[in-house]
Amino acid sequence: MKGLEGKKIVITRPAERAKDSVEMVKSYGAVPIVTPTIELKDSKPEEVIKLCNMINELDWLIFTSPRAIKSFFKHCSLEGAENLKIATIGPKTEEVLNEYNVKADLIPDNYTAEGLLEAFEKFDVKGMKMGLPRTMVARYTLPHGLEDRGAQVFLADAYKSEMPDDKSKIYELIDDILNKDIDVVMFTSPLTVKNLIKIAKEEDKAEILDIFRNNEVLVAAIGPITKKVLDAYKINPIMPEVYTFKNMLDKLVDVMND
Repeated sequence: MKGLEGKKIVITRPAERAKDSVEMVKSYGAVPIVTPTIELKDSKPEEVIKLCNMINELDWLIFTSPRAIKSFFKHCSLEGAENLKIATIGPKTEEVLNEYNVKADLIPDNYTAEGLLEAFEKFDVKGMKMGLPRTMVARYTLPHGLEDRGAQVFLADAYKSEMPDDKSKIYELIDDILNKDIDVVMFTSPLTVKNLIKIAKEEDKAEILDIFRNNEVLVAAIGPITKKVLDAYKINPIMPEVYTFKNMLDKLVDVMND
């Protein structure tokens, strides 16, 4: 599929998750520029191992990101957990799960914490034990919502999202935005937004905000949680109706060829 020929599109997601995005951007005829504004690192393996040790007691294991899956299976196996059901927040997360020869029992139609919570409405979760390995900076919408319905939710601090150690590419990106030498910046999480703007302000280059606000460089948000952060900066991003990277590209095609 084409539709974005020659457009320079910045991918801000972590480097380890950018490969598929790069190929997808190329398939639309665009030029991908990988500039991670967050870096994912393992956090507290002892918490993940503790969750592993109770795997046979769990009714559900819930994954809300590919990195949570990778962190979990680095320390754990599902051997013997015959009655365990698994939920993923969306199809991309399920794809990573499939790499470990495991299938998801539940995937919501809406790829957000709210959508996953809604998908659990078909189950009586009262008294159920649910494991949730994740980053601790994530919102508490899902665990609190499940607990309100009577579930026991066991959180494990599986990974953390941080400012990249090497910021050189981010400095280059800020200059490219100032020079309007790119067409689109695609944000895939709230922290990808916050880190870029934090560095721009530290470098006294906060005028990138005005460039974004005036649509001199387009901004795309993968979903409503990321959009909310951009809204707070008075930036009105392009956002797809279905919260995936591909749908974000499709939306860009519609907007940029209108």
